[in-house]
Amino acid sequence: MTFFSGLTSRHFAQTLLLALCWLLIVRASYILQSGIWPHPAGMVASDLAGALILGVLLSITAGAARALMVILLGCAAFVAGMHLTVHGTLFQLSLIGKGVDPTFVTGSLINRHSLLLPVYLAFAWLLHRMHRRLTTYPVTGGKGLVVCAALVVVIYGVSFQSLTTPTNNLVASFFSQIPGALASPFTAAVSRDDNVQGENGQEVRDDTNFFHQQVAIPYVESPPNVLLIMVEGLSGGYFPSLSDYHGLAPSVELESLEKNLKRHDFRIYRNALSMDRQTDRGTFSILCGEYPDYSRQSRKMIEVAEGRAKVDCMPEKLLEHGYSTAYWQAAPLHYMRKGEFMPRVGFQDVTGAEVFTSQGDKVEGWGPPDPAYFDNIGERIRKLDASAAPWMVTLLNVGTHHPFKVEEERATDDTFDTPDIKDLARVEPQEARRKAMKTMEKSLNRFLDGLASDGLLDDTLVILTSDESGGFIRQGPETLPLNNNVGVLAIRPPDVDDLNRFAPRNQIVAQIDVPVTVLDFTGLGTMIGDMIGRSLLVKPKNIDRDLLLADTYTGLKYFLRESGQLLSCSELMTRCSTWNFNPERLFGTLEKTDTEPFLTFEERTALFNNTAPTKVVENP
Repeated sequence: MTFFSGLTSRHFAQTLLLALCWLLIVRASYILQSGIWPHPAGMVASDLAGALILGVLLSITAGAARALMVILLGCAAFVAGMHLTVHGTLFQLSLIGKGVDPTFVTGSLINRHSLLLPVYLAFAWLLHRMHRRLTTYPVTGGKGLVVCAALVVVIYGVSFQSLTTPTNNLVASFFSQIPGALASPFTAAVSRDDNVQGENGQEVRDDTNFFHQQVAIPYVESPPNVLLIMVEGLSGGYFPSLSDYHGLAPSVELESLEKNLKRHDFRIYRNALSMDRQTDRGTFSILCGEYPDYSRQSRKMIEVAEGRAKVDCMPEKLLEHGYSTAYWQAAPLHYMRKGEFMPRVGFQDVTGAEVFTSQGDKVEGWGPPDPAYFDNIGERIRKLDASAAPWMVTLLNVGTHHPFKVEEERATDDTFDTPDIKDLARVEPQEARRKAMKTMEKSLNRFLDGLASDGLLDDTLVILTSDESGGFIRQGPETLPLNNNVGVLAIRPPDVDDLNRFAPRNQIVAQIDVPVTVLDFTGLGTMIGDMIGRSLLVKPKNIDRDLLLADTYTGLKYFLRESGQLLSCSELMTRCSTWNFNPERLFGTLEKTDTEPFLTFEERTALFNNTAPTKVVENP
């Protein structure tokens, strides 16, 4: 009997077929749940690999091990389906720590979609029962089966640039992620300039410009107020004119919001980049003008919150020069340690969902719905504006965060009233997101209209952006890079004529440009310190810069040159593809080329390592 004899046995062939059928049914349920159709060829290859791994597990487990496998399989199938519906990807195993946070559990996991958990658990148990009818335990050649499964995991892991795109198989993706989840591939660099070095001492070429900072430093006689609005999960692709310009296919269209922004003389930038996924990463860049923490576990905000690191942040600079500063979000402040982080970066008045609870409002999940939130914020800004000092207010809503609760529409929408599995099946996959975004659209329009009618926009610089960009903006979510980096940036100065001083709307802009633009426009351009980014008052730009970007949920990392080149790399940066694009139409002109990567592996690693360090506070 050969070592791999188990692979050729009749029982294993039956087990393999059963596992494949089970995974294909799960795949069909994901398509119904999320509305995403994976590429057929990649899907079949992934499911065959997953079926072999699952078939081996079914063949070698029994008793407590089998029970644990059934529970884990059911839970993983449930989480993967939800993550695919919300983010367009399977879950990242390395991010499981955030999934057990009490606030995250009550906000995102305990909702009507959690009714699918027992369904997937029952489905996993059914797989177990059907397999027991086909064959009995133990099987011959178990060691050979395990070795074969391990080989499949290794081959699978190196065959895909990303292990979490919709094409991937749940089982194969899970096991292939284990090695990477157990070891962190990135270490902090010791220097913070363009000539960083890799471990082998090789320098990044002098023609790179990844840590660019540039301001115009205009003279400002009367500094304006500043209103920075971050809309949870908003993508520029949701604006019809922008999606048409790039040829995107968004799941949401916010035509009314776009028209209202234009009516209030906002300039909407067409090539706005979000640095990465997740709120803490985007917020950090928007407030402090630094790259976010690109490692698997984001630590920069926590290090500042704990007083172990110090960063130059825009709110602190404004506070030092006479501004009243406020950060008013809708979600609980303790999540991501923002209740401690915000005062340390210069905010005087910091509030979250706790304010609404103390006022007697009924707050469930993540926080108040957007209608209540924006109405409350409008009242607070009017009171703040009564003071003589200029003010800077930063907002972050929560109604457009999963699970997309729309309290305002519940009374008239039976789909949201009846927590029934049959109702879940009738809901169009992205309908909950669409309704939440539409509710936000109405609330934000009413909020801006109210401020305009009261004259509060006449002396206020207003910036609309997003903590991260989410949603599906292409028909084929795996065909092109930067799918989850289509950000949003719209700007309205107090005097509409001042828009002529800002960069043209086709210029490539990024989240790290927001704080240096605010400081530049308020006359504090000389105070940016260690911030990177280019002020939108720099016109025309006199140098093309490079940008580091990432997508936490796919594990992809990007090196973008504004001159028209993009390098898309796997999480370990061992496999890369090169793309060209028109700098004035970034998302709509990406074309893959056969060109060799314009950075070596050592250069790529060194650059991302160089984004990790923060200023250490001695004796915190």
